[in-house]
Amino acid sequence: ARVLRDLGRSEPPLNLDQVRDLLRLDRQYYSSTEDSALREVAHRLTVAGKQVLARPTLLLDAIKKFDLRSLFLPDGKRILIDSNLPDAKQRWSEGHEIAHSIIPWHLDTMLGDNKRTLTPSCHEQIENEANFAAGQLLFFQQAFVQDARDLTPGIHAVNVLKKRYGNTITTTLWRYVEH
Repeated sequence: ARVLRDLGRSEPPLNLDQVRDLLRLDRQYYSSTEDSALREVAHRLTVAGKQVLARPTLLLDAIKKFDLRSLFLPDGKRILIDSNLPDAKQRWSEGHEIAHSIIPWHLDTMLGDNKRTLTPSCHEQIENEANFAAGQLLFFQQAFVQDARDLTPGIHAVNVLKKRYGNTITTTLWRYVEH
């Protein structure tokens, strides 16, 4: 709610460039299928002139091992997104990572916790919270619900809402059915 309020509650679709500016976040792209591009991103990850990782290949290894399509690096306030994702899915991924950046207790869980320090159920809850917050941002909280109620129920309504909010048909249908 605060992010939307600070943006001036503009009309949909949500402008993610404005959100990043407001939150002072940086977005970068990498390719999960091209080692050289991913190595370059890992190499460039610096904070105040210091290398974030002692070994940049650690990031590369983690992205490949866990098949990550996007991630938030809190130290540099960076969002990394796999450029191989379709544009519409990049939007959801970016919203999800923005959510991690604005939920205060998520920052403590983003610093390398593993199964010993972060239970699977806790990890699942953190991801669900980020998905919920992304949905609230990308669909302007109750504005989407009101817009959906103003339309005759059906697939035509979902297509109208998809265009208005600039999200995928899948996420729009999901949100539509949910409300």
